[in-house]
Amino acid sequence: MEREKVQFREVLPVAVVAWTGALLEWLDFYVYAILAKLLAQIYFPSDDPLASLLASFAALAIGFLFRPLGALLFGKIGDQYGRKIAFLTAITMMMVGTIGIALLPGYSSIGIFASIGLFVLRIIQGLALGGGFGAAITYLGEFTPDHRRGFITGFLFTTAALGMALAGNIVSILQGYFGKEAFELYGWRWCFAIAGSLVFVVAIIIHSLYKDTPVFTALKQIRRVTSAPIKELFTNKHYLWLFLLAWIGVIGAHGPIWYTNQLYVSYYMQNYGISAGDASKILAYATYIALWTYVFFGWLSDKIGRRPILIFGIYGNALIFPLIFYLIKNYVNPPDYTMLFILTAVLTYFNGIGYSGAMSSLLLELFPAKIRATAIGFTYNMGYGVTGGLTPFMITLLQKYTGDVYLSIIIWSTCIPMLMGLLFVFKGWETRGRRLWEELSAGKFAHRALILPATMSIGEAMKRMQIEGQRLAIVEDKGKYLGIVEERSLLKALVEGHTIETPLREVYIEVDAVLDSARIIDAIALIQQTGVKGLAVVDSKGNIIGYIDPRYVFNEVALITAGVKKGFTERIRVEEFMTSPITVTDNTKVFDVVKLIVEKNVGFVPVISSETGKLVGVISEKDLVGILCCDPESKHKEVGQFATKEVIAVTPENTLKEVLEKFIDYKIRHLPVVRDQRVVGVVSVKDALKLI
Repeated sequence: MEREKVQFREVLPVAVVAWTGALLEWLDFYVYAILAKLLAQIYFPSDDPLASLLASFAALAIGFLFRPLGALLFGKIGDQYGRKIAFLTAITMMMVGTIGIALLPGYSSIGIFASIGLFVLRIIQGLALGGGFGAAITYLGEFTPDHRRGFITGFLFTTAALGMALAGNIVSILQGYFGKEAFELYGWRWCFAIAGSLVFVVAIIIHSLYKDTPVFTALKQIRRVTSAPIKELFTNKHYLWLFLLAWIGVIGAHGPIWYTNQLYVSYYMQNYGISAGDASKILAYATYIALWTYVFFGWLSDKIGRRPILIFGIYGNALIFPLIFYLIKNYVNPPDYTMLFILTAVLTYFNGIGYSGAMSSLLLELFPAKIRATAIGFTYNMGYGVTGGLTPFMITLLQKYTGDVYLSIIIWSTCIPMLMGLLFVFKGWETRGRRLWEELSAGKFAHRALILPATMSIGEAMKRMQIEGQRLAIVEDKGKYLGIVEERSLLKALVEGHTIETPLREVYIEVDAVLDSARIIDAIALIQQTGVKGLAVVDSKGNIIGYIDPRYVFNEVALITAGVKKGFTERIRVEEFMTSPITVTDNTKVFDVVKLIVEKNVGFVPVISSETGKLVGVISEKDLVGILCCDPESKHKEVGQFATKEVIAVTPENTLKEVLEKFIDYKIRHLPVVRDQRVVGVVSVKDALKLI
């Protein structure tokens, strides 16, 4: 079985919908940022313009500050219920917040409640964006092939810049359509109404056409979905260290850089007399011509690695700020729009280095699948939502104390990022080349195998399997993998006329081995297709490294243990899920029992008294293998001599919880169900797992 291959045509539709959904979320979120000064007058009127602007920026910042909480909320949904549902729910929530702002009356109508209402709606937007973009990265990233991850996910990073640019264009177009006075009176509401309505269309498309990621589907299939991803992120020391490294050293360090490049440069030009409309146009068109960099540096990170791109994105960007903002100051009076556009374009070009597919790939490759949505969302939003989102507020606050906006930018956007980035410089590592499927590959689930030569007899193989406690063995010939044998397949061989002297080369099951790099779900599918109890796992050179046992893949012990703690297991009675029993009498010949087990494909049978019909014991295929390998003539004896007399049983009135406890306490997989000492059914681990 080969390792997985992903076709680009399979990724393309997912990439389109993820890109569109993320773009519209950013558009909704940034319409407020573009209109912050206008909304300050409508919702936070004050005699002090700077105080009014600070209040408006505080509402902008609170949306960013709630993004980490949204990341945890929707990350849990994504890790527990699916990446698609988290993405879809976040988009819908963003629509509610954006339409809400469009309809919210101003301070002049409802007073302080308008200010409070705006804060609440910004919180809703912050929660939605916090969950939505992290979910989008995870959703698309888990579909992408390993060698194209930076390139493909790099398209997602164009959405933040493009969303802000489109927001600026919408504001500019509607301002021109309504006129300055009408726009400031009511026209601005159409910006939010249009942005919010567009999101609704994408939400419908995602809900109707797209399924969950193959990685999450695999987690569900092998029952490795965690119900507490937030707890695992913060209590597992390794996961916590990964979060701190990515947050402080990479995302947090780049946060002030991105928002200075992509947002505050517009306010900076306005501070020196450039109109809001002209500043927005300059930033929008500079952003458009730089969008290719987000994808290009993602592609480059697929070639040379994530680490050098991200380090250059932090330090190269931070160090260019003093020069660029100094030059902008010299071209605003009188305004030289050509030079202002060129200088702004330099910033947007630099923005695409760090904020690119290199960053999304690092996050995807850093965290394990079971907490990936939570970890990526929270890390991203702690960096850009908190450290980055505070940028307009912090620079304005520093300006209030220093009296110098240029100095404030250098402190917040150059010095702080360079200090934070040192953590990644000294403690970070390269993640390029890590497969997202690696933790879900067959090799990760391989157990030590019992390997037997093809020349060994059935009898000797039975003895070895009894001694080693294995229900399956791998058959090889001169180091070359041939197939497998199982307890039941060896019993079947005896039924078909072979003797215990027959060599394994004549009776082994010819079934493909799986590569250690193959997906575990593909291995399980092959097991189910062939009906075997396990598969050999080999490396790329064909060397046997172990075998796959579905019982361990599905984590049966943990699932049963967890099931005991679930309240509903106390309400389900055995009679509701038991199956009809297959029994033998105590005077049945051993070999006839073997035939029955092989014919009915069961692992054990209850043994009842030929005189009273009551349960007197049980016999399993493992017991039969042990009997026949030591004494071939025992096949003519009565099974009652060999049956296990101390039987663990349950009644129809027992609960599922009691059944699960017996499975754990006695380390068994089957239980006879008795009433008045007569067998009325059987229950198995397989039956119980269907219920829990």
